[in-house]
Amino acid sequence: MSPVKTKTVNVASPVISELSTSATSLASDASPSNPDVLRTLYSVLLKTRLLEEQVLSLLRAGKIPGTLAPALGGEATEVGACIGLLPGDSFSSSKPKLVTDVVRGTPLPSVFAQLFHRDDQPAAKPTESMQVVPQTASLTGQLNIAAGIALAYRQLATSNVVVALVDDGLAALGLWHEAASLASRQRLPIVIMVENCEQSHPNGTSAVQSDEDLRDRAEAYGFPGITVDGNDLVAVWRVTQESIHRARSGAGPTLIECRTWRWHAEADRSSANGTHGSKLRWQNDPLQHMEHYMKKRSLWQQAWKDQLVEEYQLALKRAVAAAQRPPR
Repeated sequence: MSPVKTKTVNVASPVISELSTSATSLASDASPSNPDVLRTLYSVLLKTRLLEEQVLSLLRAGKIPGTLAPALGGEATEVGACIGLLPGDSFSSSKPKLVTDVVRGTPLPSVFAQLFHRDDQPAAKPTESMQVVPQTASLTGQLNIAAGIALAYRQLATSNVVVALVDDGLAALGLWHEAASLASRQRLPIVIMVENCEQSHPNGTSAVQSDEDLRDRAEAYGFPGITVDGNDLVAVWRVTQESIHRARSGAGPTLIECRTWRWHAEADRSSANGTHGSKLRWQNDPLQHMEHYMKKRSLWQQAWKDQLVEEYQLALKRAVAAAQRPPR
C-alpha cells in the first residue's frame, strides 16, 4: 500500500474585515490561499451545523414527521463534497443531506415548509446550482444511478460531473461492482466519496482491517483512490476539487475515502457525559479543525463567528415559526 501523499499549503494572513458572508458556493478555480474562500468554507460549515442542530431538536420534540436524522460531526465531508459543484452537475447521496440546501442557497422558509410537509407554502424558485439526485432504496441503486447519469453526461459530451457520497464505505464498496466497472470502462466523469466512520458502525468494522485503505479497492478497477481526513474541510474540499477537475477533463473516475469521526443523535447521550467522549468529539469536530486552520493564518475573529451564529439562528427561528403557523 502506497503512503498517503500530503501537501503543505501557505496561506496569506490578512485580518478579516467583513463580519458576514453570504456566499454558499465556490468557483472551480478557487484557491485555499484566498481568505474569502476560507470564510465561505467556514460559514457554510457553520450554517450546516446550526441547521442540523435545529432539525434534530424538532425531531426530538416530535414536531417533524419522517425519519430524517442528521449526523453531527460529518459536515466537513458533506460540505467538501458538494460546495464546488457547478450548475448542471449532480450530487447523489445515500441519505437526504441538509447541506445541499445550504450550498444551493435554498430559502430557509422553503426548507422547513418541506420538512413540515406544508403544501400551502410557496415553493422555492429554482436556482442555478447543482442537481440533487433523489435517494434510492439501496446503495447499489444509488451508485448505479449515479454512474448512469455520468454516462449520460459523457454521451452528451458535456463537461458536467457527478459526485456520489455514501455514508457507509464498507457497505458501499461491497456493492459497487457494476458502477465501478462501468465508470472504469467508460472513463465516466464521476467522483465516488465514501465515509469510513468506524465508531458509527461497530458491527461492520471487521470487514476492513484498520491498516487497509478503502482506496485500494479503486486500484483494482483501474482508477485512483485517495484517503483524506474527513473532518478536515480544507483537505476534503481540495481533494474533491482536484478529482472533479480530473473528471471534467475526461480522465475518468476517482474514489475518495473520507475517514471521519462523527456522532449520531441516537448514540450521542452515552458519550456526552463522559470526559473521554467529549474530548474525542472536540478533537474531531470539523468546526474546531477549521477554526484552528484559520487562527494559524491570522484569519480568525470570534466576533465574526458570533455574528454569523446570531444572524443564522434568528433566520432559523423565523423559518420554523412560519412553518408551524396554522394553514391559511
